[in-house]
Amino acid sequence: MHKELQDILALLRDQERPLALATLLRVEGSSYRRPGSRLLTDGEQVLRGSLSGGCLEGEVLARANDVLSDGVPRLLRYDLRGDLDLIWGSGSGCEGVLDILVERLDPASPPPWLAWMDEVLRHRQTLRLATSLGDGFPRRRLLEGESPGEVETEETIQPPTSLWIIGASDDSRPMVRLARELGWTVGLLDHRPAFARPERFPEANRVLSGHPAQMIPGLALDGRSAVVLMTHNYLKDLEALKALSASRTGYLGLMGSRARSRKMVAELAAEGIHCGDRLHSPVGLDLGAEDPETIALAILGEIQATFLGRTGGSLRAAQTAVSAQ
Repeated sequence: MHKELQDILALLRDQERPLALATLLRVEGSSYRRPGSRLLTDGEQVLRGSLSGGCLEGEVLARANDVLSDGVPRLLRYDLRGDLDLIWGSGSGCEGVLDILVERLDPASPPPWLAWMDEVLRHRQTLRLATSLGDGFPRRRLLEGESPGEVETEETIQPPTSLWIIGASDDSRPMVRLARELGWTVGLLDHRPAFARPERFPEANRVLSGHPAQMIPGLALDGRSAVVLMTHNYLKDLEALKALSASRTGYLGLMGSRARSRKMVAELAAEGIHCGDRLHSPVGLDLGAEDPETIALAILGEIQATFLGRTGGSLRAAQTAVSAQ
């Protein structure tokens, strides 16, 4: 779940008056934002989110005022292809057709799908949401396995990335801060009680002290979890990697040289323990990183690319549509 959506859900919980939510449901061609992007407004200003590169926000805000006044949802279509892009903005480069749903949300009677979104956060469940566009009055339903109907759009909402950092040294701090800015949940584990203190990592969701073999089995790791080993202690990293080999975590990162990693992998293989393709070592993208901040950027970038099935290379050299980045 993107941080934008997390922030919108948090704002909705704290409101007492109706707000308007605009959701980008479908894109034909390219777009600055991808389907599932949202904008929350009180009718006077944008509270959070965006739908384009700035060319449509003013127009959508006007339609949101209409929706707040009469409570009737609007399904809007904007054609930004070719020269039409210049009509809406200043050539933002969307070059696509965008379908946007604008609806009023009343805190006194919230729609059921808001509660479904909360389940994604609380229980780390993936949600497949179908939105009906057939008669102008949107209806949402959960998809359990079947495909959406012809007049429906589908959105898959996954739980936020869960990052566990094994090693609570000072070089872990920028990784915690940046991951939290991305909306990820972050935990730290260190065998040294003097390092594993919450006051040293105020942005972290959890800070634990204990030995990896004892603590890792209780971390509830899943396929959307990433673990980065950076204890700077060979035996502790080896102990942690051994414990993680049986976990469901989708990404394992090991800080250190290739020679160090090969030796560790060989020791585990001699015991019949294999980490497979999940293990990334040396950890991170090739950004020329040298300091803790850029190293954190390289590692988090690799985690993001891995979970989205990307290589982490330059978009200039990629053939993937920009609307799906």
